[in-house]
Amino acid sequence: HLDEHCPLQKVQCVYWEHGCREEMERRHTDTHEREFLHIHYRLSMTKMEQKLNESTNRIAVMEKQISDKDSQIASLIKTLLSQLPTGRLEWNIEGVKQKIQDKESTHSNPFYVGLYKCQLYIIWDYNNTGNVGVFIVIMRGDFDAKLHWPIRYRRTFILTNQIDSKDNLVESDEITKEDLEEYPECLNRPTEYRNDGLGRSSFISNTDILGRKYCKQDSITLHTSVELLPPL
Repeated sequence: HLDEHCPLQKVQCVYWEHGCREEMERRHTDTHEREFLHIHYRLSMTKMEQKLNESTNRIAVMEKQISDKDSQIASLIKTLLSQLPTGRLEWNIEGVKQKIQDKESTHSNPFYVGLYKCQLYIIWDYNNTGNVGVFIVIMRGDFDAKLHWPIRYRRTFILTNQIDSKDNLVESDEITKEDLEEYPECLNRPTEYRNDGLGRSSFISNTDILGRKYCKQDSITLHTSVELLPPL
């Protein structure tokens, strides 16, 4: 009775949490609310503004945190993408004249293509035909079990014209169904350190390569691009 119904019991104003610190007997609460109507209104509005400001500040903090996370994620994605194998190789080959004279083949450093790092290198072959051949060799890699075999790829060779870059020697093609059947020793999963090479035995003649537009200071530059293709 005393706590809930007694008219003489001292009670706090119902707007106590909004800032009204009046206490009165329960029987006077209606009178208090009428007399303090405007004060209660201002207190309520002030309280609402405070809550709105707090919410706005919390939202601003959350937006800043989300923005920071987005920046971190974007930076991480950029870093990861930069670490993915591009399938591209720029190879500067020196001592061209002597290699042609000695009919000496040379090979590039390994490079990688695809998410699972199919490992490749290039053979630049000064052969007995008076031409230079260029071949792609598939090497045994750590993630070969995750690759689709036999490998299909599209490859592009670009021999840089050192006088006019608009007149580079460009050759591009891709592995066909016929290639898969004819060259399994080149395109199947390596069982040894490397497969046989696959490419062109007559990419350019010795005479043309020694022309000044390709050979400068006894060196040439070969760009190779390899893109893995879906299995047939």
